[in-house]
Amino acid sequence: MKKTYLMIITLVALIIISGCAATKQNNSSTNATSTPTPDASGETAPTPEPTEEPNESEASYAQGDKITLGEWDITLDSFEFNEKVSDDVFTSSAEEGNKFIVLNYTVLNNGKESSKFTGMLGSIKMNALYKDEYEYGSTTTMIDGDLSKSTVKPLSSKTGFVVIEVPDLVADSEDSLVLSIDNNGEKAKIKLR
Repeated sequence: MKKTYLMIITLVALIIISGCAATKQNNSSTNATSTPTPDASGETAPTPEPTEEPNESEASYAQGDKITLGEWDITLDSFEFNEKVSDDVFTSSAEEGNKFIVLNYTVLNNGKESSKFTGMLGSIKMNALYKDEYEYGSTTTMIDGDLSKSTVKPLSSKTGFVVIEVPDLVADSEDSLVLSIDNNGEKAKIKLR
């Protein structure tokens, strides 16, 4: 019995190692540069430069637009900068020198199962991009209405908020601030300013 397990483990290890080696060989051959060859006149034709194609899978939207990503219809109703968010019981404050971007949403779950919108188990990932260089992720609070701790039933909509903590410098600046939303590879951007 032990010999059978040992043989199976060895076989699996060999398959994995040979698969990795084959992948590495394929990558090295695709990374090799080709030397331009002379044409009939003896002159070397210029090598075309690779062009970067725009990312068409990441559409841009404005506040108030309905965005469909996977099974979710998402509308950013409004946003504001605040030092804290609170309800009747709890208050959540940003760290000193920071503010929250409070993003107020209406979301509709078109899926067949109850699902969390954001948060650790949610499918939607959200980041604020400042000047296309600095990225800030969403934060979960204990406040009622925080969509990162709410479950939305199938074919139901919910209104609530998501917060992203950013430095005061970002909140007070007039520079570009864009919200990036990702649902398992389907992406959208909302220009906040």
